[in-house]
Amino acid sequence: MEKTTPVNVTAIPLYEEGRPPRALWDVDYNSELERVWGRRWGAQSDLGKIELVLVSRPDENEFLPHQLEFRKQNPAFFYLERGIPNLQKLQKELDQFVAIMRKEGIEVVDLNLPPDAKGAYVPFPIGIRGPRDMVILNGGAILPRMGVSHKRGCEIYWARRLLELGCPILYTVHGTGCFEGGNVSWIDSKHVLAGISVRTNPEGLRQVEPIFKMNGVEEVHPVYLSSYMGKSLGYHHHLDVVFGMMDEGLALVYPPGIDTVTLEYLRKKDIELIEVPYEEVVRAACNALAIRPGRVIIPNGNPRTVEALTKRGVQVTELEWDEHITNGGGAGGGGGPVCLTCPLIREPV
Repeated sequence: MEKTTPVNVTAIPLYEEGRPPRALWDVDYNSELERVWGRRWGAQSDLGKIELVLVSRPDENEFLPHQLEFRKQNPAFFYLERGIPNLQKLQKELDQFVAIMRKEGIEVVDLNLPPDAKGAYVPFPIGIRGPRDMVILNGGAILPRMGVSHKRGCEIYWARRLLELGCPILYTVHGTGCFEGGNVSWIDSKHVLAGISVRTNPEGLRQVEPIFKMNGVEEVHPVYLSSYMGKSLGYHHHLDVVFGMMDEGLALVYPPGIDTVTLEYLRKKDIELIEVPYEEVVRAACNALAIRPGRVIIPNGNPRTVEALTKRGVQVTELEWDEHITNGGGAGGGGGPVCLTCPLIREPV
């Protein structure tokens, strides 16, 4: 005979024996999150200790001959002026990155792309290995709508994987809105910067701002990114290329990439700004990943930034990242440590 678990009526909110159920209007969604969705999904911080992170290992499906030929004919369109990256080197670098995170006690899960993954307009969208473009609030995800054609189509694969893992989707950007998570930087759980660029338009920000505020965010500060950075790196398309929080009250910044109003906003928030030189910005220094307060993983080849962080007591691990940076100018190779990770669960700071 099958064993059954008796119903614990004391755990049912507003339960009254012999009476119809009452409306649970005052029971908060997040209070039921683990009961319904299995885990405490949420990463409403750039600094809290990462517990669970999503990555996407590059594979041969994005290096098939017909895809490579189209990219070689259109290098600027795919940010590949420096050449097509080497698959084996990309895999080696990502595997080492994953090993570092796992050594830190972080649970790492892969996107597990199907072999027939394709974009809306081009074979195998370039940005699919950058899952950071999803925004993970306390309670679930905002699914982006990508701002450029060669990235359209990433969204469906991210959405499928989130649901496989059990992470709810709170909102999907739609209509004419464009919004990518690489344009989101958390100052703290209640204050967030949102970049406006070729990748995120005002309509996209208008759509997601109420979702942020429903999750306790008091202020969403728009950041107007300067358009041009240099041919090999293309545009300041994401805020995380030119800004990143490294510890409480401490950030890396490339000032020419950010508007003056935002720089003053950060200073008024008592954020100490470490200015990163251009030659290290293009090596993804600002894209260093904080895995907990004061503990960061940064691409190699950024000595001045590493020195500045170390002097302020930040523990730094340098990551072999030459193929991701040198070939493809970061974008073609996949981006920096922040771009290639989507923390799904972080401890609150």
